[in-house]
Amino acid sequence: MSEIMQLREIPLNDLRVNRANDRHGELENETAAIAWLFNMREAHMRNLAKDIVEQGAIYEPPLVSADNGVFTVFDGNRRVTCLKLLCEPTRAPTTQLQDFFSELRKKWVGPFPEKVTCHVENDRDRLDSILFRRHTGSQNGVGQST
Repeated sequence: MSEIMQLREIPLNDLRVNRANDRHGELENETAAIAWLFNMREAHMRNLAKDIVEQGAIYEPPLVSADNGVFTVFDGNRRVTCLKLLCEPTRAPTTQLQDFFSELRKKWVGPFPEKVTCHVENDRDRLDSILFRRHTGSQNGVGQST
């Protein structure tokens, strides 16, 4: 049985950075998850935010699952975090990062996206299967090749 990937435009405000991401385990809330990303990978996050602004887009749709009108991000937490902080720089975890995102936002060309194209997957087994293929190496051709 093959299922077609469901792509859907989702308001940025309805996306939630995963507070229980496998990278860090269960955290208190989305704000804590965002802070963790910057505590562990600030240089990567800054570079990603710059690239998103330069390109005016993200290239790969985040993988999300719906729950009562909100969508938890299972793959794409860094991309979604950057978009959220470009939209609302005061949500960044430090004043230096708030300034960084505020200045970077001024460089955005055209209207800022209020919606993000996402891959919606509500079957947890299928979601785990997708994540496995994306994050565990090439697996003799089954997963992503470098």
